[in-house]
Amino acid sequence: MARFQSREEYERWRAGQRGGTPATAVPEVEAASVEQVYDGPPPESREFTERSLHQAGLSTDRDRNMAMLCHLTALSGFIIPFGNIFGPLVIWMMGKSDSQFVDEHGKASLNFQLSLTLYFIAVAVLGLFLGPLVVILIIVFGIAAVYGLFMTIVNGIKAHNGEDGEYALSTQFLR
Repeated sequence: MARFQSREEYERWRAGQRGGTPATAVPEVEAASVEQVYDGPPPESREFTERSLHQAGLSTDRDRNMAMLCHLTALSGFIIPFGNIFGPLVIWMMGKSDSQFVDEHGKASLNFQLSLTLYFIAVAVLGLFLGPLVVILIIVFGIAAVYGLFMTIVNGIKAHNGEDGEYALSTQFLR
């Protein structure tokens, strides 16, 4: 993985990867006239690398994998009762203190899974009282299950690619 000294260097590299024209560099005349003193950690140290990645808006491979697991462990709910909540909760608790990226994806996944579980419970309770309309509720339940499966996989892929993932129809229990 490439290491970048600044956000501008990262943006130039990223523009080149996308096939666009890289942002123009600051002319050397201007750069030479301004004296800058660096008082951070020494280059090649772990702290410097982590700080550089954070400043460039990048996440490490571990962070992206943990964030992806926050989403994909929710699929265990199809096998284990309430696994859709406990799976992301365990992964989120393991990684939230190490990475803001994992923290954000874990919260998003948990909020969605909690919302989906509450919606399913509400549909089941309504089904008890609405008798003949239960067929409509079962159809809504099926659509919600397919939506949940689809969005869980999509956001898992987004997390692995280092992108932000969001769920629609999600109540914010964790902020």
